[in-house]
Amino acid sequence: MKNETAKVGNKDIIDVLPPEKKVPESQIKSGNPAATVLTTVKQSTSTPPLHAYTKFSFFVSSMSIRYKIAGALVLVLILAIAALGMVTFSRQKSILEEEVKKRAGVLVHQLAGIGKEGLMTKDDLSVFSSIKDIQKHVGVVYAMVLDNNGAIFVHNILSEKGKALSNPIDQNTLKTEQLLFQKTSFNNEPVMDAALPISVLYQSKNIRIGTARIGISEKELQDAIAKQKLTFFWISIVFVTIGLLIAYALAKVLTGPIYTLAVGMQIVAQGDLNQQVKVTYKDEIGKLTESFNQMVLSLREKLHMEKYLSHSTLKSIRKSRDMSELKLGGERKYVTALFSDVRNFTEMSEKMSPEEILEVLNTYLNLQAKIVRNRGGVVDKYVGDEIVAIFEGKGQEINAVRAAIEIQKFCRTLNWARAKLGKKQMNVGIGLNSGDVVMGNMGSQEQMNYTVIGDNINLTSRLCSAAAAGQVVISKATADAVGKAATLHKLDSIKVKGKEKPIDIFEAAAVSGVSRGTMRRDVHIEATYNLTGLADEVNSCTIKNLSSGGCAIDAPTPLGAGSQLQLHVTDKNLKHLSDVKATVRHARKINDRYFVGLSFDELSETAQAAIIDWTHKIETEIYHSASGN
Repeated sequence: MKNETAKVGNKDIIDVLPPEKKVPESQIKSGNPAATVLTTVKQSTSTPPLHAYTKFSFFVSSMSIRYKIAGALVLVLILAIAALGMVTFSRQKSILEEEVKKRAGVLVHQLAGIGKEGLMTKDDLSVFSSIKDIQKHVGVVYAMVLDNNGAIFVHNILSEKGKALSNPIDQNTLKTEQLLFQKTSFNNEPVMDAALPISVLYQSKNIRIGTARIGISEKELQDAIAKQKLTFFWISIVFVTIGLLIAYALAKVLTGPIYTLAVGMQIVAQGDLNQQVKVTYKDEIGKLTESFNQMVLSLREKLHMEKYLSHSTLKSIRKSRDMSELKLGGERKYVTALFSDVRNFTEMSEKMSPEEILEVLNTYLNLQAKIVRNRGGVVDKYVGDEIVAIFEGKGQEINAVRAAIEIQKFCRTLNWARAKLGKKQMNVGIGLNSGDVVMGNMGSQEQMNYTVIGDNINLTSRLCSAAAAGQVVISKATADAVGKAATLHKLDSIKVKGKEKPIDIFEAAAVSGVSRGTMRRDVHIEATYNLTGLADEVNSCTIKNLSSGGCAIDAPTPLGAGSQLQLHVTDKNLKHLSDVKATVRHARKINDRYFVGLSFDELSETAQAAIIDWTHKIETEIYHSASGN
């Protein structure tokens, strides 16, 4: 048995990725298809290292849609808050600066008036007294009056008196003809400097005699703005947090149906077409969900219809994707045809109810179809109690003979079991023939069937009619093809309608490569077991397939070959296995579990018969139409 691990495809499918994408080693080891493709491309192409933008775009593309939506909404909120803050603080700063300028303007005008008198009278004491009064105003860091030569006439710091100022800010104050505001610094503090020329009117002319200057600290202004920024920051954090919660909740509401739809797609991808996603929205997502449900219904109908079509018919349809290509006609092919027919079916039908006939017939038809498929053949059609199967190509004759021998073998085993249980049995006769036939679309333009016709098909039907119950009759063409691989007995030649000479036929009694076991059934049944003598140490296991001779279990602990154990099955259909002794024949570790083959010990014939009958059992229903319909 193959060690296979079922895997579901990813929540995200990457259609196109540039070859320079680097895939984490963990993804490659996990079997990620996209990672495998990208690794192959990377090995075959010399690529430069990933750029930061490429890494970021790959990270964003792999994020959940829920986080993308929430992130986008929060980003918009942050940008809006940032823009609002920039506008607000810019305006607030301008207002506060205007307020500082207004205060500085009032004070410098006051100082200019006092300084004018002092310069004219050379009275620096009164000016110094006024400067001290001005310094009492909040924020004033310096005040001075300059003479017409640019030297300090009066300064709030006495030691500065008489000094000439020469830096660019000072030079600008000496050149200005009107009130001038400049940003400077004083004792490492930002200062708004206000300068105003002092002039006197002489002979109808304004003669400049000096300059008044006031410096007001902007530290309080900046502290106020910084405090407002901090307050705004914390308020923004609160709003961003609230916005994040709202955005995530909104994204969850929006992506909830998408997630549900994705889960439904994964379930459908695993083969469960009974999945239907509830439509909760009427928007685009709702329409997408409705389309998905309709697609699942269409797939379900398609699979149901496929059960009414042969494998060869499905192959022809898939080959001709364009409906215009489906035309009447066919092609010549070499096949081995197998016809199987139930013997004495008409007589049995007279003694059985329609429900009994359907149950028994379907059981035997299903048995034969399984064997045909296992041997590489396809069932072309069911005609009442008859099966027509095709093994296409030369070299398939031996598989056709093996299928026929196995059908008879398993039918005998099933008949023995059903006889033990008091149920009806059926016997089949099988005919085989190899040769060229025409395979293709037969019928009308409105309704056609993909099947095989030809003289070799007709001959196969005659051979089936010549076969007794439990017998396999083959033509000389098939006998020559299988050669010594089969045990053949020459039978009397038969006369076939349309043939001038009698046809040589053979009975296939045995063939190499035929299954020696009984029919097995794949199952998934929970059970328990304990080693013989350790009744208290009970372990859980799962029965994976079952036959009358034994079963295979999926066990959590290793079991050595030859170990004896008690198997306990609670399934009502397998009451004969409620407490049965078994021997371990082989064990194999698959991942962290153990696949263990068991053979049953001391199983009664009745129990064996019940298991054989159950392994072949299929569900059959009869629908009764209302009276008059």
